[in-house]
Amino acid sequence: MAGESLRIKGEITANEDLRFEGEIEGTISVPEHTLIVGRTARIHADVQARAIVVAGALVGSAVARDRCEVQEAASVEGTIETPKLAVKDGASLVAKVTMPMPSDAEASDASVVHHDFNPQASVA
Repeated sequence: MAGESLRIKGEITANEDLRFEGEIEGTISVPEHTLIVGRTARIHADVQARAIVVAGALVGSAVARDRCEVQEAASVEGTIETPKLAVKDGASLVAKVTMPMPSDAEASDASVVHHDFNPQASVA
């Protein structure tokens, strides 16, 4: 775990789960593991991981091969690409979201699920 007084600018690559509480600017790559953006973390980066859990603030692009979770009181601004997205009550999400089909995560745009969040729509 990297503590909240830590400030990093650059490229981070790891072959293990990572948890940050400080300020990071640059790129973070943990393609086979989980990235946890802690409650006190302020991340301005392009991130790539198997799973991303945001409890603090993330600004940039987030690519999660399996899932992305934005916890209550967290904020994400930028872009998210993941087959599974969970946004909890109280979270702030200002992002373009692309959700490829889980089994076709590396396929073409034809496998992308498009959502129409029409507030006038009703479910029968």
